[in-house]
Amino acid sequence: MIRRVFVLLLLAATALAHRTIIGIQTRPGVSAEIPVASLPDRVLDFRQLGEDVPVEPHVIAVLENANVLIRNYVSSRGVPVQLTVVYTGETRRSLHFPEVCLTGQGWEIREQYSAPVGVQFIGKRLMLFKGDSEQAVLYWFKTGDMLTGSYFLNSLYWSRDQLLFRKPGSMMVKVNTAVDERGSEAAFRTLEEFAIGLAPILLEQFK
Repeated sequence: MIRRVFVLLLLAATALAHRTIIGIQTRPGVSAEIPVASLPDRVLDFRQLGEDVPVEPHVIAVLENANVLIRNYVSSRGVPVQLTVVYTGETRRSLHFPEVCLTGQGWEIREQYSAPVGVQFIGKRLMLFKGDSEQAVLYWFKTGDMLTGSYFLNSLYWSRDQLLFRKPGSMMVKVNTAVDERGSEAAFRTLEEFAIGLAPILLEQFK
């Protein structure tokens, strides 16, 4: 009898914690304290190319978040990389699978798999096709000091921090580049190089 009561209390406490976390996670987005535009204009040997790309109003409306950065960089070898960051502060409401937006933009995803980014974390790679265009994409999520290409693992990190009364910021980071005559592996090497340089900056500037 005592054991049954204990199990029921444990289940009730778990359900309450789950509802609390879901409620926090899905509440309307709040303005992030640190603007993503504060990221540096140089990452390793990549320098910013032009002004930040304006974020369309319908994108802000869908995400319920104006703290979105789209910026182009170019390496010293002349290889372009586009960076997209969605910073959500203490909630995860605006975080989503990039695949959803990419397919909505008309891209076909022919390959997707997890791959290490240096020795720092595991990211997610996508191979995209649209007509004659081919893009390599690398993305990951960040909550506090935890980086991962898994949306579900990021959810677990976020939930753990909520249960421990921590309030880390969360973000989605995506980098992409066109696949040219060098091939897809060369494109992913460029993205990984950029990501290895960017990750420590994100960990320092966005707690």
